[in-house]
Amino acid sequence: MAHREAVNYEEVKARADRVDVRHANMTDWLSRQPEASVDRYVLLDAQDWMSDAQLFALWSEITRTARPGARVLFRTAAEPSLLPGRVPDALLDRWHYHAGESLGFTRADRSSIYGGVHLYSRKG
Repeated sequence: MAHREAVNYEEVKARADRVDVRHANMTDWLSRQPEASVDRYVLLDAQDWMSDAQLFALWSEITRTARPGARVLFRTAAEPSLLPGRVPDALLDRWHYHAGESLGFTRADRSSIYGGVHLYSRKG
């Protein structure tokens, strides 16, 4: 392991107790959380397989529970973000899409099975 990776490992290990891992339907779990109570969301490619109604329900709950500045990071099978055109603009307008950072994350993604990695942050 390279030195940098070893340092990162120690930093992650030191903060592991701050991670809350849930095996649950994310939309259902978020629906039970208070408004503006979450600041980070990491999703894999489950959104690729969701209907527009499911995406709307998920992003409605993410938006409701997101603190200002909250971040959502997710992967998709295709390179472009799947949200525009599928999630209403009125909801997406509450988020900032980090196009440059997303492209950088996509290029640096070592999994080689995803087409895109996307970052959004909550406005306000």
